[in-house]
Order: sequence, then structure tokens, then C-alpha cells
Amino acid sequence: MEGQQNESLVQRQNCCCLTGHRSLPSDPDQLAELRQNLRRLICDLAQQGITTFYTGGALGFDTMAAMMVLELKSRLPQLRLHLALPYPEQAKRWSRTDRLLYEQIKEHADRVYLVSMEYSAVCMKKRNYFMVDRSRACAYYMVNATRSGTAQTVNYARNQGCKLFDLLEKQPEWFVKTPQQQQISWSEQVIVRESYPAAQEKSDPEK
Repeated sequence: MEGQQNESLVQRQNCCCLTGHRSLPSDPDQLAELRQNLRRLICDLAQQGITTFYTGGALGFDTMAAMMVLELKSRLPQLRLHLALPYPEQAKRWSRTDRLLYEQIKEHADRVYLVSMEYSAVCMKKRNYFMVDRSRACAYYMVNATRSGTAQTVNYARNQGCKLFDLLEKQPEWFVKTPQQQQISWSEQVIVRESYPAAQEKSDPEK
């Protein structure tokens, strides 16, 4: 058991989950600022050795975050994109354009996980917890801090000891500190909970 916990810690050390609302800012300047903060954070974390990023594959922020990781891989080839999908038919009722983009992201992701094999009332929550349980940090886009799946995910990440990054901060602290001050404190008491034995991984063996 101790060996499994140590292995989980090692795997979690270089991971960050990205979570946020399905509705992105309608104001072009706010959307551009969100994208800029996300881009800069991913680059900063990569310098600290956090190179694997989890997203949930949903519309809105999840899609934007996945596209950002894939975009940055051209100059930061060490980056890895892991998709944690709540169930296989997540995109069934999406528009054709959204489904095509979804399939492209899945095709280029380094790993794809199916957390549940069918829809249920709790499959989204299980997907969110699955990502947090495998992450050292959690970056989020959240405007509703009380009643949303994003708020639930952020609260869980906080309770699990993840370092939190609010992408709506006007002057994010991780951009103004020195490299020595930027280092994320990491508690080795935080252990990944292997509570999703049914999760199935779909990945390219060469990746």
C-alpha cells in the first residue's frame, strides 16, 4: 500500500487540472485577458516541472484550455494533455462544429480517460474529482463561487491540498514573484485517492 501511495505522489507532482464554466466571457477584452492568463500560467508551471494538464472535455473553458495546451506544445514539447471524459456520449447532442473540434482534441490528446461508462447524475462530479485526485495544482475560471460544478471542483481541490490559481485575478501573484518565490509548496501528506477503479484509459502507446 505504501509503495502505491508513493507512486501516486510521484505521478501527481507534475500535474495540474484546468476547470471552468461552459460559458466564456462575452466581452472580447475579458476573454482575451482570460486566455492570456491561462497561457502565461501554463508556461510558468512548465518551468516548474508541471507539464501534464487535465481537462474535462466539456464545452467552453475546458475546450479553450485543451486547445491552449495543444497550441503551446509547438514550443513546449514537454507538455502533455490528458482528457478526463465523464462518459462516452458526452458530445452526442452538441453541434456538428463542436463535435468535430471535440474529436480533434481527443485525437491529439496524449491520454484520454473514460471515468464512467454511461451517464449518471454523478458522472460529472466523478470526472471532476478524478482530475483533482491526480493533480498537484488546480487552475480555474470561476464567476459563480456558490452554485456550480466549477465551485465544487475548486472546493474539493482546496480540501485535497492543491495549489489554486484563479485565472480572473487582475494581477496574478504567480506572474510578479521571483522564480524562487514562485515555487509551489507541496505537502507529501496528500495522497491520490484511487476511487475510480472503473475508469478506462484510451491512449496512443507511442505517446
